[in-house]
Amino acid sequence: MNPLQIKPNVPLTVALENPDGMFDFDLGMGIYQTTSGQTFTLPRPAVILLNTLDPDPGEEIVITKHWSGKRGEKAKWTVSLSPNSEKCRAKAETETSELTEQLQASIEQVQGKKRATEPPVPIRRPSRRQVDTQIQPRLFDRGTGTHGPAPAAVPISAPALLPAAARQRVGQIPANIATREILAFIQSDPNTANWSDQSRQDLLSTILIAAYRAGHVGLWERQS
Repeated sequence: MNPLQIKPNVPLTVALENPDGMFDFDLGMGIYQTTSGQTFTLPRPAVILLNTLDPDPGEEIVITKHWSGKRGEKAKWTVSLSPNSEKCRAKAETETSELTEQLQASIEQVQGKKRATEPPVPIRRPSRRQVDTQIQPRLFDRGTGTHGPAPAAVPISAPALLPAAARQRVGQIPANIATREILAFIQSDPNTANWSDQSRQDLLSTILIAAYRAGHVGLWERQS
């Protein structure tokens, strides 16, 4: 081992192999080794300063023992980075800041390109069936035309598929009245006067069904 002496009031510039060093609790001293292979010791106050500075391995530091030379007066210690190390740290911090800015700019550029190349969000248009349903009154809507849609027209081709109120249109003859009138006509017609009851019933059914399908005959009107 090559011990290194720290002279009072003479700044010592060294680079440490391991800034953590080793602490001898018996002596109350920290033991350190430089990158050149030399060793030196520091008292506890100087060790605390060194740990606060937290230099990197191989980074130059300046250790100074301040002492007036008077007996009984304790020495004061300072531990700082060397001018060369301060320049290196400042340069590293600047480069790190610039690198961070460049990285952020690159990320924003990539995100901007991604947004520009993403396909546009399609506009959901309602189908023709939905448009017709929303604009036109539905088959079973009820209203007066002023408050709500007017009643929908009833298809003639399918009267049996609709409710009773929808199947009975204005101008239709109730089924019971139509039956009575058709039967009276058959009985008064000279051409059918001599027909049998079965023949007259068949003719009545044929005429009544045809009139119903054509929309001329409505529901059977009940007597109150």
